[in-house]
Amino acid sequence: MTDMECTTILLIYNEKDNIEPLTKDILAVYSNNEINGEVLLLDDGSTDGSSEVCDYLSKMDERVRTIRHTVNKGRSFAIRTGFREARGDVAIIMDGDRQYEPKEIPQFLDKIREGNDVVSGWRYQRSDTFIRRFISNVYNKYIIRKMFGLNIKDQNSGFKAFVRTKALSMGFDPEGYLGLHRYILPLAALNGMTIEEIPIVHYSRPSGKSYIKFYTVPFIALRDLRRFNREHRDQIRVLSSIMRSSSSKRADR
Repeated sequence: MTDMECTTILLIYNEKDNIEPLTKDILAVYSNNEINGEVLLLDDGSTDGSSEVCDYLSKMDERVRTIRHTVNKGRSFAIRTGFREARGDVAIIMDGDRQYEPKEIPQFLDKIREGNDVVSGWRYQRSDTFIRRFISNVYNKYIIRKMFGLNIKDQNSGFKAFVRTKALSMGFDPEGYLGLHRYILPLAALNGMTIEEIPIVHYSRPSGKSYIKFYTVPFIALRDLRRFNREHRDQIRVLSSIMRSSSSKRADR
């Protein structure tokens, strides 16, 4: 264990107008709740001036650091870099678009303190387009819950907390994938990590734009699923068997 409880990793790609207010909100949460934490600004090759904002914030407060990819590598590589560079015992990943509420950070930490390895936010009132919500619902129902047997409502929420040592040891290697982050909770489960899901608020984006193309996501997710299944076939078989057995026992009670 380190002296620092948590690192909030902000995943940033062209979020110039969102970075400063979000960072200041997180720091205020730390101060108001006596949390010994830092903010890691993970700039994934931004080209809109976000880099300058990150550098400014890092100079203004010692609790803020900037790590930069010189080119846009994608969300999964940013997450891996964040896990490696975080100094806190808990690594919290949060999108830099201000759609998530920093005041909920203490709830994530409470669940980690209870003994969970991963805490994932569930956007129970999601502020996104119908088509994005529809695709997400299908994905969670038929892949996350049915195929992997995980009782997860919102695998792709951009607000999650991990015990950092567990995150580093679970084999989150995005090489060869187009978006391994879409299977980060199944990967955690396959490595025996305990997962708790909590309801969180979800806001409309106040500034900037999303770079996610909804019409390509299903094909990317299915392409990565084939690779994920090949690499973890035996583990998936064991996990599915355990989950089915657990469900049967609950049904018999």
